[in-house]
Amino acid sequence: MSWINALSDTYDNCIGKVGEFDNQKNVLLPISHLTAQAQIEIFVDYHGNFIRAERVGKEDATTIIPVTEESASRSSGIAAMPLCDKLCYVAEDFDKYCQPKKSMEDYHKEYMKGLAAWAERPNTPKKVKAIYEYLKKGTVVSDLLKSKTYEKPEDFVRFSVESKELKAEDPRVWTDKEVFKNFSDFYNTTLADRSYCYSTGDWIPVTGKLPAKLRNTGDKAKLISSNDKQGFTFRGRFTEASEAAEIGYETAQKAFNALRWLIAKQGYRNGSESIVCWAVGNERIPPICAEPDSLFPFESDDAKHAETEELYAKRVNKAIAGYKTDITPKTKIIVMAVDTADGSGQGRLALTYYCEMLGSDFLNYLQSWHLECEWEHNYHKNEKGEYYRFIGAPSPREIALAAYGTDREGLLKADDKVIKKCVDRILPCISQGKRIPKDIVLSAVKNASEPERFSGYNWNRILTNTCAIIKKYQIDYGKEVYSMALNENSNDRNYLFGRLLAVCDRIEGQYYYREKIQRETNAKKYWSMFSRKPARTLSVIRDRINPYLEKLNDKNHIYEKERYTKLMEELFDRLGDVQGFTNEPLNENYLLGYYSQMADFRKAAEKAVAEKAAEEKAVAKETEKKAGEENGEMDREAGKPVEE
Repeated sequence: MSWINALSDTYDNCIGKVGEFDNQKNVLLPISHLTAQAQIEIFVDYHGNFIRAERVGKEDATTIIPVTEESASRSSGIAAMPLCDKLCYVAEDFDKYCQPKKSMEDYHKEYMKGLAAWAERPNTPKKVKAIYEYLKKGTVVSDLLKSKTYEKPEDFVRFSVESKELKAEDPRVWTDKEVFKNFSDFYNTTLADRSYCYSTGDWIPVTGKLPAKLRNTGDKAKLISSNDKQGFTFRGRFTEASEAAEIGYETAQKAFNALRWLIAKQGYRNGSESIVCWAVGNERIPPICAEPDSLFPFESDDAKHAETEELYAKRVNKAIAGYKTDITPKTKIIVMAVDTADGSGQGRLALTYYCEMLGSDFLNYLQSWHLECEWEHNYHKNEKGEYYRFIGAPSPREIALAAYGTDREGLLKADDKVIKKCVDRILPCISQGKRIPKDIVLSAVKNASEPERFSGYNWNRILTNTCAIIKKYQIDYGKEVYSMALNENSNDRNYLFGRLLAVCDRIEGQYYYREKIQRETNAKKYWSMFSRKPARTLSVIRDRINPYLEKLNDKNHIYEKERYTKLMEELFDRLGDVQGFTNEPLNENYLLGYYSQMADFRKAAEKAVAEKAAEEKAVAKETEKKAGEENGEMDREAGKPVEE
């Protein structure tokens, strides 16, 4: 029951937010309340007189309503809401004007009976009493027809109470915290079934009907339920469901309202599974499954484009230090995931993951993950819709797509169940510092070794995400760790073969780029075979790229040809020195060698372009200066005054 206690404590620590909608229309519900979508709002005065009625727009339809245990889970039969409800419940004249197939008189009587029990109490707010007085007149549908706001008999009705004397008072009953508190206290007095709460240990009113709608408004699955008296829910161990476990009504309301709010506000959706991370004391914490860009924001667009490993590390450390001002070593952090067995919105929910930890441990694990699993990527778009390069750890979903994704009509996709299971296995690596599973890394390496199966964009996305988890794998399992920067001193045969493949790919790829040819390079075509039999395949690739190398003989590219030729000779010599030029299959390090060598080529080209642009700018400035001096000299010779 520790998770129920943690959620109940969270509710108590966030009591000031109860009943308040945030910008995304999420709300921490009061006890004994739910939300409904209203279509009609009826305005009455403090004497119960009808003022007007209005249709409610979809953007403002979410309404907090009081509920009982029965009405909160109604599906059929008569179970009236205590205040706001459908027309067939609130309108006495429903049968007269709407002419339903069966009489709704019993529905209205049940509704009025429940409302009267609340409204006739001495301490009930005046707003509730005013609504009760209005409804006793039995003119709801008639008033709606006169005001031309009636459309459908299924419309849901909410109320507002206006007063000329109290102009500053908010007329909305469905946002009034006094009304919320009053109904919660009233309903608690009607609960007669008392027992020991298994969560708190107190003798209090208990409940056997626990809330649903935890993951979304259409979710009918429950975390705890015992309504199957004919089946095998508790049969064979207990004669009654209450013998298995009993939870206090107020405790359950707090816990499940808090969970529903947390999932809506900061939950991570993993297929049908919902993952949520929060601090019990309501301290500000970083989202556990977010992308690094949102988790560790850039200070400016210029900083985004000038990102390096060192700057990224500073950005992460600065953000974590900021969170440490709110999170103390004593802060309790919870990471929790819930899902159904078949991924549907029916049946029973289960806790698929649960972890409690101290705030300091949580931040340390999160910091380690984002620093140890960092790599350079370019699959995000900026505000202009342009791809840009960024450094960071891939999200759990990106890792799942890298390991198990396939190219489907140009999009990188994988089965939802596969992604869900993979994310579940990655989650402890982030939240608890567990080692990354080897099989996930090997699956990603296999995908990255088959570029012919993917579009260029999707393969590059797989490659960079794979490199990131390879780095994490090397750290976790005590292997030699390679960074993004090119390691020119490494004599690992896998790394050297990867660099050679990059040189071959670069030679041919650059020719295609200059000639504006859309064609796959031989390095990509033979990639899969290269990873299995590198020596033999590299000989084939090298023969295929010789014509492209020879085309670099002109004066504009001769230096480029010499550089590539010299680099290949050096790499072949080093492979020979370590006796590595064999057909033994390559391990994951060859991908790191390939990426780092290609990144080095790109950065050298970008530097050359920048230097050329700076040189041209300096020449243009010098030319302009000389032209100005010559014009000044000519003016002096002509006897004209020279402008300063």
